[in-house]
Amino acid sequence: MNHELRFTFVADKQLTVIENTPSLKGVLKQVRKTLRHLETNLQIKSLQTHECESLTRRYGIQVFEAYVQQNTPGAYRVFWHYGPDEIDESGNRIPIVTVVALTPRHD
Repeated sequence: MNHELRFTFVADKQLTVIENTPSLKGVLKQVRKTLRHLETNLQIKSLQTHECESLTRRYGIQVFEAYVQQNTPGAYRVFWHYGPDEIDESGNRIPIVTVVALTPRHD
């Protein structure tokens, strides 16, 4: 099932920074690939999607982490949750994935 992406204010700002930082050109390509997977196939193995329990507890909604990069210092991650779904003008449900943050891992 395809999902439409929505971005929180924070995630939108983080994506804008990545898009406008020449040294992050490679990261941007990887981020866009990850976002495409979130739209089309949440089960793809390379995302290594798993629940981020600390954020789930903090916000009271199930928040997931997907890998943008692997085995890289400061590897980027995408944090997201399901919904809220929307209804189009024909009454059809539009499944939404909300991107909460796009951040490098802090070790």
